[in-house]
Amino acid sequence: MVRFAAFADTRGKIGAAALALAIVAVPAASAFAVAPELEGAEGGAAAATLSAEQVEQGRQIFNDWSCGACHVLGDAGGTGHIGPSFDGNSKLDYAFVLGRVTDGQGAMPGFGGQLTDEEIDIVSKYIMQAKK
Repeated sequence: MVRFAAFADTRGKIGAAALALAIVAVPAASAFAVAPELEGAEGGAAAATLSAEQVEQGRQIFNDWSCGACHVLGDAGGTGHIGPSFDGNSKLDYAFVLGRVTDGQGAMPGFGGQLTDEEIDIVSKYIMQAKK
C-alpha cells in the first residue's frame, strides 16, 4: 500500500508539471506561430485595383481611426511602431488584414461593429494596395 501511495504521489507531481508546462507552452507557441493567412499570396479580393475615390476613402478611414499611430503606411502618413509595418511587408494578404481589422488580436483592437463591413473591406483593400 505504501508503494502505491508513493507512485500516486509521483504521478501527481508529473501530472502537475505537465499541466504547468502546457499552460506556459500553448501561449508561447501561439506567439511565435505564423498565421496561415500570412503564408499565402496577395490574391483574392484584394487583387482588384481600387478607384481613386475608394483609395481616398480607405486612406480617410485609416487616418480617422488612427491606424497610423501603430502601423507604418507611408501613403497615409502612418509612422507607428507598435503594430507591424504594412510598408515592405510582403507576407500580408487581404484575408489576414480583413480578419485583424474585423476581430483584432493582442494589442490590435477589433473594429467589427464599429465600422461597417464595407468600411472594413475598403480599408483592408486600401492597405493591400497602398503598402510599398
